[in-house]
Amino acid sequence: MSTIDAETLRHWLDTGQPVVILDVRSAADRATWAIPGSLHVDAYADLKARNPQALDGVSLPSDVPVVTVCNAGHASKTASEQLEARGINASSLEGGMRAWSLSWNTAEVPLPSSKTQVIQIRRVGKGCLSYLIGSEKEAVVIDASLEPEVYLNIARSHGWSITAVLDTHIHADHLSRSRLLAEQSGATVYLPNQERVMYAFTPLRHGSIIKVGEASLMVIQTPGHTPESMSYLLDRQAL
Repeated sequence: MSTIDAETLRHWLDTGQPVVILDVRSAADRATWAIPGSLHVDAYADLKARNPQALDGVSLPSDVPVVTVCNAGHASKTASEQLEARGINASSLEGGMRAWSLSWNTAEVPLPSSKTQVIQIRRVGKGCLSYLIGSEKEAVVIDASLEPEVYLNIARSHGWSITAVLDTHIHADHLSRSRLLAEQSGATVYLPNQERVMYAFTPLRHGSIIKVGEASLMVIQTPGHTPESMSYLLDRQAL
C-alpha cells in the first residue's frame, strides 16, 4: 500500500498533474471543509469496520492516480488497499486532512520601484495567508500560522533575520504562531493594543511605524472582524 505526503499532493495540484482525490470521510466531516475538486463517498464507518465491500460501488479511472483522504490517514489506508486490489493506482494521504491543513506554498508580491521583497506564504489547506517582508538583512512576518521553521528557512534563504512578528487581529478563529516564532527567532512581538493577550508584547496603535531594514510599515486601524483589527501600509504603496 503506497502513501503520498501533503506537499507532493499540493505540488501535483499546483502543476495540474492529473489526479483523483477520493474523500472517504463521513458526510458531516466533509461538510466542515474539503479539498476543492475532490470526490466523496461516505465510507468511513465501513472502512473502519474493515468491510471489504466498502468501496464496491465507487467507479474510478484506472489510468489516473487516485489519492484517498480521511481525517488522520487511517481509514484512507484501508481505502487505498481496497482500490489497489482492484488494479487502481491508489495512494493514501499521509496524515489525512490534518496534514493537508498545514500544506503551504509561496508567491512573490511585486512592488514596483522598490527593493523591498514581499513573499506571500499561503496555507492552501485552510486559505490562510502570511507575509514575509524583507529589506536589507531584516525581515518581518505578519500573521504567522505555520510552524516557525517555515518562516525561518525562507528568511535564511534570502539572507534575512526575522526581527519582528505581527498579527493583524486577535480572535479565536485566528491561528497565530507569532509568539512561538518570536521565541525561536529572537524577534519582537507586535500586537494590536488590547487586554485579551496575557503574554508580553509591544502594543500597536493607529499611526505606529515599524522599521524593517530600509522599509517601514505604518499601522492603520481597520476595525471590523474584531474591534482592534489593523492593517499595515508598506512604504506607502502596498497595504
